[in-house]
Amino acid sequence: MLPASDKPATDSAKPRDYFATTHWTMVLHAGRSDTTRAQEALAQLCQTYWYPLYAYVRRRGYSPEDAEDLTQGFFARLLELNSLADVRREKGKFRSFLLASLNHFLSDEWDRVRAQKRGHSQVISLDTDAAETRFGREPADTATPEKLFERQWAMTLLEAVVKRLQREYESAGKGVLFMALRFSIMGEKSDVPYTQLAKEVGLSEEALRVAVHRLRQRYRQMLRDEIAQTVATPAEVDDEIRHLFQALVG
Repeated sequence: MLPASDKPATDSAKPRDYFATTHWTMVLHAGRSDTTRAQEALAQLCQTYWYPLYAYVRRRGYSPEDAEDLTQGFFARLLELNSLADVRREKGKFRSFLLASLNHFLSDEWDRVRAQKRGHSQVISLDTDAAETRFGREPADTATPEKLFERQWAMTLLEAVVKRLQREYESAGKGVLFMALRFSIMGEKSDVPYTQLAKEVGLSEEALRVAVHRLRQRYRQMLRDEIAQTVATPAEVDDEIRHLFQALVG
C-alpha cells in the first residue's frame, strides 16, 4: 500500500509513447502486425490476476471443482486468437473488462462447461490447492461478490508489486536489506530502533534512512508501472490508485 504520507509520483517523467507498450493498451490497440504480442500480453495479465476471478466464482456459490473448470474455460475462451477483435471494442480498465466478461461467460456457458468432461487444459497455470487454502483463510464478509472482487484485485496487484520489488533487490544482492526494510513499504514504523536496525544490516543510521526512502520511492514507481499495465490511458492511473485503495478499506 502507498504510505499515507507519500503522494504518488507524477506521470510527467514517462515518455508519451509509454502507454503504447503497456500490456492492456497493447491488447486494446492490437493490429495484424502485433496480434501475437498482444496475445502474449493478455496471457501475462491473466496469469497475474487469475485469483480474484477464481475467488469471485467461488463466492458466486460454485464448488472448488466447478470454479476451476469455469475459470479455465473462461480463460480458454478469452485467449482464443479471434477474441482480440472483441477485446478491442471494449474500453476502460482491464479489471472492469475481466469482470464483465466473466459474468457474461458464467451466464452463457455454465451448462455447456458442466456438460463437458471435467478438467480443462491448463490454459493458465492455476494452483487451485493454494487458492483454496487462501480462499478458506479469508474472513467471512457480507459485501457483494463484486465488492470482494475489487478488494481481492487490489490485494493481488499490491502483492505482485512487492514480489517484483523483492526480486529486484535480491538480484542486486540486497535481499537481506529488503526483508529488513519491508515494513517501511506500507508506511509502518519499525519495531526495532533505527540505530539497532542499522547495525543489523551493516549501515549507518543515516544510510539506513536513505535506503528506506529509496525503497519507498521505488515501490511507488513500480506500483504506478503495474497499474499502467491494466489501464488504457495515463490519465487513468491516479484514478485507479484511488479506486484500489478505496476497495481495500471499503
